[in-house]
Amino acid sequence: MKEELTHELKDKTKRTETDKLLGKKPFATVMYRWVLFVINYYARVRQQLKIDYDSFIIIQTTASHALYDLNKKSINKKEVESYEELHAEWDKIANSKNSIAEILEDKNVANFTKLTISSICLVTGLPKETVRRKVNMLVKKDLLKSSQTKGIQIGTQYKKIFSEFVPVTAKDIVKMLKAWEKSGALKKLINSDL
Repeated sequence: MKEELTHELKDKTKRTETDKLLGKKPFATVMYRWVLFVINYYARVRQQLKIDYDSFIIIQTTASHALYDLNKKSINKKEVESYEELHAEWDKIANSKNSIAEILEDKNVANFTKLTISSICLVTGLPKETVRRKVNMLVKKDLLKSSQTKGIQIGTQYKKIFSEFVPVTAKDIVKMLKAWEKSGALKKLINSDL
């Protein structure tokens, strides 16, 4: 009982500190810039990539899975750090007939797990049938590739997303962060206990 009260008090205190931070003047600027970023991002997915947002999230989940495996530590593996290095790795993966596991074996990365429709469902919260249908559509567009043995991987057309969409997104993030910094909100957010 005492532990529950202590936990509840800490929770209320933390919420109060958060409320104080969010109630400060720069928060309106932070929210405004954030909302503009999200709206622009969402609109660019539909306009530039010509796919719906759920399909984009499935692609990003697949890319995230590949990035996780690329970033696994290994004694002989050199870190993939720059945009150019990552672009080269995506090209190797997207254009390879091999699975990502076979590509990563050359980098001495162990414990590769294949990405499945069920895994994507768990991460995204999307229904299994929706994910299956959208993965099939994305495979037809060559944005993804899929097989029983190799799982779901990025396809050859993913390089369009990486080379055209990612740089614009990075610039938009920098623009948003600079606006936050100019208003003083970035420093407050970084130094807060949110």
